[in-house]
Amino acid sequence: MKPKVKGKTKTSSVKVSLAKLANKRNTRLAKQGKLHKVSKKEKKRQIAQEKNEKNQKQQLASSKESQPEHAESEEESFSDEDVDCFQNFSNAKSFLQTRIEEEGEQPKRKKQKVVDDEDSDVDEGEKYERQPRSFAADVAEQKMKMMLPIIAKGKVIKRMVEKDAADEVEKPVIQMSEKADVKEHNSDDEEEVALDKKAEREKEKQLLASMSAAQLYAYRKKKLEEKKEKIASLSHAVLADPQTNIKKLKELRLMLGETDLCVSLTVRKYAMISIAEVFKDIVPGYRLRIPTEKERSQKVKKETKSLWDYETSFLLSYRVYLEFLETLAKAKPIPEKSFLTKHGIHDLQLPQKTRVELGHLALKCLCEMLVHHPHFNYRNNLIATIVPFCNHKDSQFSETACNSIKSVFQQDKSGEVTLEIVKTIGRMVKKLEFNVQPQVLETFLVLKIKEIDLSSGETFKKMKRTEKMLKLSRRERKRLKQKEKLDKELLETKASYDKKLKLKLHTEIIQAVFETYVRVIKLACDSALLPAVLEGLARFAHLINIEYFDSLFDAFNCLIESGLLTNREMLHCMQTAFTILSGQGSVINIDPTNFYKHFYCTLLSVHAASFDQTATIVLDCLDSMISKRRRQVSQQRILAFIKRLSTMCLYQTSETALALLAVLRQFVHTYKYSDILFDTEAQGSGLYLPFLEDPEHCCANSTSLWDFHLLLHHYDPEVQRYAKHMIKMAPLSGEHQLSQELSRKSPKELHEMLQGRDFFHKVPEKCPKKQKVRSTDFLDTEFGKHLGNICDSVPDLAGE
Repeated sequence: MKPKVKGKTKTSSVKVSLAKLANKRNTRLAKQGKLHKVSKKEKKRQIAQEKNEKNQKQQLASSKESQPEHAESEEESFSDEDVDCFQNFSNAKSFLQTRIEEEGEQPKRKKQKVVDDEDSDVDEGEKYERQPRSFAADVAEQKMKMMLPIIAKGKVIKRMVEKDAADEVEKPVIQMSEKADVKEHNSDDEEEVALDKKAEREKEKQLLASMSAAQLYAYRKKKLEEKKEKIASLSHAVLADPQTNIKKLKELRLMLGETDLCVSLTVRKYAMISIAEVFKDIVPGYRLRIPTEKERSQKVKKETKSLWDYETSFLLSYRVYLEFLETLAKAKPIPEKSFLTKHGIHDLQLPQKTRVELGHLALKCLCEMLVHHPHFNYRNNLIATIVPFCNHKDSQFSETACNSIKSVFQQDKSGEVTLEIVKTIGRMVKKLEFNVQPQVLETFLVLKIKEIDLSSGETFKKMKRTEKMLKLSRRERKRLKQKEKLDKELLETKASYDKKLKLKLHTEIIQAVFETYVRVIKLACDSALLPAVLEGLARFAHLINIEYFDSLFDAFNCLIESGLLTNREMLHCMQTAFTILSGQGSVINIDPTNFYKHFYCTLLSVHAASFDQTATIVLDCLDSMISKRRRQVSQQRILAFIKRLSTMCLYQTSETALALLAVLRQFVHTYKYSDILFDTEAQGSGLYLPFLEDPEHCCANSTSLWDFHLLLHHYDPEVQRYAKHMIKMAPLSGEHQLSQELSRKSPKELHEMLQGRDFFHKVPEKCPKKQKVRSTDFLDTEFGKHLGNICDSVPDLAGE
């Protein structure tokens, strides 16, 4: 056997390709982390560039080989024969001809002084080279014009025909200086038109001044009838077919800029109201979107293009109308060179009083647009315009704006518009530093929100979604965002509203409302907004978040102890506090003893003159403080409140007295130990102290309900009947039981039922006549009999 030679193998003779070596090098660099990644497109571009460079080198080498060794380095000069040949050469094209024709004449350069004859020859050659060439073929093509092609045997054949003489007329080329002259000429024309209009107005003024009162009245009446007919016809045409008659809408819009001195103000009023009615009918039930320039550049159907044009024109008219109303509502003149003057609406020189009247009408039209179409375009502009008018010093403006906002709150089913309005009001209150009228915050009381999302799972959901988005790739994130956007658009097309979205919006609304309320309580507790804030807190107390509880209870205690609040405001504070305690606040350890003391003292100062406004608040407080917390209220406190309520019945109206008697009837049935108050025997536990502030220590068990006996002499027979029922300890059956009409109704329902009743409903119109009856009988029958017997026993006298 032959010994093996080291280093010599079969593979050593095989050559390794450059591609394999490159792959090995790339793999080694990739493992080391030094490889710069190149995309596929970049690789292709590099390969193509290398090929081009290689081809250029090969062409350069071949051209060098083909050239003669002794080539002339200097250029030969052109002879006259060469110039004539180039001029008559008609088969060639000038590659600079089209460029020169498009750019036109170049600006002239200053001529330089000629020093030598040789330099002058060079300049003439350069001038000649710069001139555009014109050839016979070009002239022939210019005399031809393209016609429609024809198709023959599957091929498209172009057709050309000679131009007519009319077509050969060249268009005049306007130079820069000529364009400036045109602009000056146009400005001169505009000035002339303005002067002509001014002259016409002066003539019309002179004509009107020369007329008598009767002639002026007839002239104005005739013109006004013409304008009214025109407005009516245009409105009817637009309502019949808005898309076809969109130009009629523009004509109707231009009548807002009526400048006729005789009827301009009246015509503008009629046009304003008419356009409002037209928009209320033709505004679509969805938002319009103007197509972008990119979308317009694409090829679309004819119907789509006409629809785009209609929507664009419609939105323009709507915007002009809203801006016109906004300017009038603010009682400001229309500035020159503004958006309105650009669209033909100029200012009328009116006195301030007339501007205010016209502004009130404009505000009404704005409010109608917001109430009827809160979903349409420019909704934010409408809200930003109307909300400041709620705080207007003129009561007409403020009432109109507040009523429109209340109606929007009542009609809004989704909550989007309500949220925007609430946030706008909150920003306005903060900006004006609480210098706002109470009726602005009273609009919140109309909100119909019964349920919100009190859980803290929203932040968890957001975190979960954020973590999920981070795990996805860029393409997947983009796809997920597009899907969410599509889902949102599909949700808008549904007839019903999403419950989750509605709950979320309602939660945000309540948060914005409470943010405004808490800001007023902490920073402006002595302002005129406090009653509206306390009333709102009492209304939405069951929706207050648990985060506000501590700060609210501290603020309520400070307000009540300050002595600055009225009885109504104090009752609102206590109603809010106990509504919180009966709801989410039941899990919080808060001692409500102070609120019981304040409520017990406040009840005594509530009388017939003020109870009509505070009756429902007192009844709500009794329900939340005693009825719903029956197991948490002590016996002495219950007896004290029963005695205090029976005393209140003596100086209230009949409706209020019946409602309080119904409350006492419930307490007597609920708390069996209340029968001690019907006992007249004296007790040895102490003396009743009616004016003591603490109900726990007033010794109410030592007194009796003698107030019911006084109510037996009440002027209302129903109160008498109810008092007699209570004296018998409110029996459920028997002779002194109540009628079903009174026994089945709660105190609040009973008060609402009797509240609208006439005060003199049981009083007869005339007093009955008393008949005088003469009686011959004795009051004591036995005495009469005795007297008769005596008379019978006495004999008659003789002669009688």
